[in-house]
Amino acid sequence: MKFMLNNTRLNILLVALLIIAAGIISLPVTLSTFAQTSSGGMKKTTNGGALDVLLQPSPQPIANKGQTSFKVTFLQKGTDKVEPHIDYDFVIMNGKKQVFEASQLAGQPGKPLHTAEGIVTIPYTFQSPGDYLVNIMVYGILFNPIRPESAEYSFKVTP
Repeated sequence: MKFMLNNTRLNILLVALLIIAAGIISLPVTLSTFAQTSSGGMKKTTNGGALDVLLQPSPQPIANKGQTSFKVTFLQKGTDKVEPHIDYDFVIMNGKKQVFEASQLAGQPGKPLHTAEGIVTIPYTFQSPGDYLVNIMVYGILFNPIRPESAEYSFKVTP
């Protein structure tokens, strides 16, 4: 009888912990213009409202000691469903100075890149610490051009 009571208490405790953990994981922490996700990513709706864009830099915190990978996931607005076939560009700014443009690296500056899967990972190595801005521009969805929209993310690079 004592063993069953302990198992019952243990089961109740485990269920309570699972409920608490599920609540914590599913609640995004809202920051000024984007939501921080449990994965360390930042989710933001484009300025025209067409898509949500999830930006997940890795490793965290971002430092200028090695390469940073930026995983970009284009999502149907208000969902976690990936939107395929996106025409986009990815720009990193340090102050007013552009330090990286994905389309330029691909040999077609100013022309949109395309992701069939709706998910892309972009590597970049920061040369110095400081305040940076990532601007992700969207030019087309499902092979249909749209009026360009963007999602901007600001962050600090540590030494």
